Amino acid sequence: MGKRNNKNRHSNGDFKNQHRNNFQKSRQHQGGYNQKPAQQQQQPGKKVEKFNTSIKAPLFDKSKLFSTWKINRRIGPGYVNGQNTCFLNSVLECLTYTPPLAQQMLKEEHQKQCRMDGFCALCAMEVHVRRCLKDEKSFSRGAAILPRYFTSNLRALSKTLRLGRQEDAHEFYLFMLSAFQKASIQGLGKLPPKVEETALVHQIFGGKLRSQLKCYSCKATSNNYEACLDLSVDLTNKADSLKMAFDNFIRVDVIGSDDPNNRYKCDHCKQMVKAGKQMTINELPMMLTVHLKRFAFDMYRGCMSKITTFVDYPETLDMAPYTSQDKKIKKAEYSLYAVLVHYGYSCNSGHYYAYVKAPNGQWNRMDDEDVTPVSVKEVLSQTAYMLFYQQSSVLTADTAIPAAAAATTPSTTKLPEQLLPLTVSEPIPKKVLVDITAKKPSTPERRVKFIDQPAAISDNPRAWTVHSTDRPRRSLRGNLSPETYSANVGDISAWNVLTMEQLKKKQQEKKKRHFRIKLESRKNPWVVGSPY
Repeated sequence: MGKRNNKNRHSNGDFKNQHRNNFQKSRQHQGGYNQKPAQQQQQPGKKVEKFNTSIKAPLFDKSKLFSTWKINRRIGPGYVNGQNTCFLNSVLECLTYTPPLAQQMLKEEHQKQCRMDGFCALCAMEVHVRRCLKDEKSFSRGAAILPRYFTSNLRALSKTLRLGRQEDAHEFYLFMLSAFQKASIQGLGKLPPKVEETALVHQIFGGKLRSQLKCYSCKATSNNYEACLDLSVDLTNKADSLKMAFDNFIRVDVIGSDDPNNRYKCDHCKQMVKAGKQMTINELPMMLTVHLKRFAFDMYRGCMSKITTFVDYPETLDMAPYTSQDKKIKKAEYSLYAVLVHYGYSCNSGHYYAYVKAPNGQWNRMDDEDVTPVSVKEVLSQTAYMLFYQQSSVLTADTAIPAAAAATTPSTTKLPEQLLPLTVSEPIPKKVLVDITAKKPSTPERRVKFIDQPAAISDNPRAWTVHSTDRPRRSLRGNLSPETYSANVGDISAWNVLTMEQLKKKQQEKKKRHFRIKLESRKNPWVVGSPY
C-alpha cells in the first residue's frame, strides 16, 4: 500500500519538541486533552464547558486485565484486502492479538452499556474479536473474513480517511485508539485529564513521559508530565538498533552551551544559565507500542523519503534504563508479540503486513488473506515499522532482596511466555492390570457427506467447510483483491450453515424460479388482427 504521512515533515528539527507535538496531536483526537487555557479557547457567545467532577477515577479497573493469554488456541482467519485496506488489516491483526484487549473484548461487556449513537468502535471490535477467536469458523485453515464494520465506517474513525485511498498504518492506529477512548467516555461529559487517563485504552497502552529541565548552576529541576499511547523514536541519527534509538530518545539536550546569549533563564536562581533537557519514561505501559519514524523530510531532495535502514530489535526488551531515576526501576522486561512491516522503498507506494504471536505461542505472518506459520528468526529479521511488546515483569528497588537470599529465593515473579490450556487437576489413578488382547471400543466417526456442488451438504448442522485461499489464487502484494471464495464467505451475512432440509428447499425454490422464467420466454405474444 502506498503511504500518506504528514506528521514527520519537520523531523530535522528538535526531536523532543516534535515528539511532544505528536502526543499533543493524539490527545486532541481523543478529546479533552487540549493544552491551551480555557480563556483562549472561549469564543464570544459560547460558554466554556466545565469539568464533570462527579465522575471519579478509575473508569476501568486495571486488575481485570491480563497481560498474557489465558486461552490456548492457534491463529485465526486472515483478512480480505478490499480497496487498498492493507493498512487497516495490519493494524487490526496486531490489535486482535493484543492479549489484554482481546480477552476483554471476548467478555462483550461494552455492548451491554454502550452509550454511542451510531458507529461504536468498541462494539465493532467486540464483534471482530469474537469472529476471529471465538466462532467455530475461526478454527478452519485457510479461512478469511472481511472486516466490513471498519472499512464501511472509516469516516467515523476520522474525516481524513477515504476508502480506496492509501493511508498510513501508524496514523490509523492512533485513530483506532482515539475511537476506543471516545466510546469509553461517551456520555460522561467533559472529564479531567487524570480521570480520562484511567479508561480502558490508557490502562492497556497508556504510559506517562517526563520532560525534565535541570539548571546547571543551582541544580534546580522543573518537570512536565504528559500521557502517551505509544513511543515514536527517531532514526535520523544513524540508529541501527532499538537500543540506540532509545538512547537517543533519553539523550540530554544542552541549552545555551555554545551561544551565551541563547541561554536559559532559571526561575529559581533568576540567572541566564546552561540547562539540560531530558525526556524519560515516568510510568511504563502494560503493552508497549514503539513507532519507528521511517518517513522523514529529506532536506536535499525537498520531499518525504523513507529510511530503509535495518533496525535490530530484540525479542525480550528491558525498559529500565529509559525510565526516570526516582522510580528506582531495576528491571522491566517486555516480550515481543507483534511486528508491523511496511514493504516498499518510498512513502508513496508499498504494502503493509504483520507478524503476530498466536495464543499458543506460534508466530505467524498475516499478509491479508495469507496466514503462514514462521520462525522467530524470520520475525526478528524484518525492517519493522511498528513494534508491539507486552510487559512480562517489573523489578523495583523496593522489591529487591538481600544478596545472600538471592541464591535461594527469586527476586522477581516472571510471568510465563506461554500458558497451557486451563485444565482441572484430577487424582492420578492407581496402576491396574490391562488385558492387551481386549478390543478397544470404537468411537463413531463424524458423519459428513460431501457432494460436488457449490455448497457442502452435511447431515450434521455444525459441520462446514471453507475452500483454501490457494484456489483461486490470492492477490499479489499491493494489488486489489479480486472476488474470491474467501471474500464471499468473509461477509458476516455468510457465516451460517444450512441443514439438509433447508438446502433442498432452497434448491427447489431456485428450480421453480428458473422454470417460470423459461416458461415465460416460450410464450408467443398474441397478435390481434383487424376484424374487417
